This record gives sequence, C-alpha cells and structure tokens, in this order.
Amino acid sequence: MKYNIFPTITTCPTYSWKHKLQEVKRLGLTEVSVFPTYIEQSERKKLYQALDESNIQWVPHLHVRHDFETWELDFFWKRFKTRSFNYHEDFWKYVKIWDKYKKNLYIEFDYDRVVDERANLKVISGLCVDLSHLWASRARDGVEFAMQDEYATRNGAACNHLNGYDSYHKKDVHRVTNKHQLDYLKEIPKKFFGKIISLEMNNSIEKQLEYKKYIEKILK
Repeated sequence: MKYNIFPTITTCPTYSWKHKLQEVKRLGLTEVSVFPTYIEQSERKKLYQALDESNIQWVPHLHVRHDFETWELDFFWKRFKTRSFNYHEDFWKYVKIWDKYKKNLYIEFDYDRVVDERANLKVISGLCVDLSHLWASRARDGVEFAMQDEYATRNGAACNHLNGYDSYHKKDVHRVTNKHQLDYLKEIPKKFFGKIISLEMNNSIEKQLEYKKYIEKILK
C-alpha cells in the first residue's frame, strides 16, 4: 500500500497558520492538509481567503470542528478538491448539519476511555485513526482501541492524523522534538493506516517535512 503523507497547516498556537502558509509558499508546496481546529470562524475566514490566494492546489484532508457551517466544507470541496473530512467523536450531534458530506466524513477517537454510545460506528463512513491516540488508548486499555481494532479489521481506515507519542506518559505529542517520538509507528498494524496521512504537528512545515522522511523509512 502506498502512503500519501502530507504536511499540515495547523492552528496551535492560533496565528501560527500565517507562518506555515508563508513556508508553504517559500517551499513551493501545492498539496497540504488543513486543520483549523483551534480558531473561531472569524479567524478561519481570514485563513480561507489566504488559502484561496495561495498556490495550493489540493487539500486532501480537512479537520472540521463543532462550529463549522456547510459552506466551509463546500469551499474546500470545490476549491481544493478535498474528499476527506474528519471530526471528533463528541461532534456526533453536529453530523446532520454536514449531511451532504456524510460519505466523506470520518470519525476520530481520543483516549479518555469514554465513548458516547451515540458515536455509532455503524452509521459513519469510516475511521480517521489518530495514530498516537490509538496507541495511547491501547496502553491505557481504552475502549477506543477495542472499537477501532474491531472496525479496522473488517474495514480498514480511510485517513490518519500522525504525530509523536510519549510512551512513559501514554499520551500524544503534537510538537515533536525528537524523531524517536515517532518510533511507535513501527508497532502499529498496517490495517490502521489509510491512504491519506496528515501530520498533525505544531512544528513548522519545514520540520514536518524533515520528520516525513523519517516516517517514510519506518513505513516502507
């Protein structure tokens, strides 16, 4: 299976998207994922305008949040040919708002060992496996790992978030400081990997690309 790994414009801290977008331009990138999960709609509109004026041609993966309106998904679908949208498990109540995109909406689980029974895997399009969340849930004997394991065995995964993992504290690491925080990927069964892998890192785009090379060596 060929893995498509993409650097990501993340929004933590809030205004870091501006610096990442400048990097994208400087590096001549035309394909990036976008995760505007830390910014309100007023700031997202500024991001969207900047994206529209950029040289980016394809946004393979968009991370939506609870206050997204349908027009926002429309924008990425039409302008950037986005076909993978993911949302957190606790956003199940908002999925009806995005009904026109239900075939392209994928659920992401955390690792707090609590899953709302209404986050029903039978009515979703598939999984967006956050790999560090998955491994933290496994280490904590969480129900989230068991649910995803059963589902992926039968259906695989559609897409992924990928960041670092702290095995001592059994938690995810969004600002990767050492490539060995990515070594946990060597242990994860292939069924949990989708075709679209987005680097959910708060690191610069340049640093993400550096880690991408290491990840590719692990996964080949």
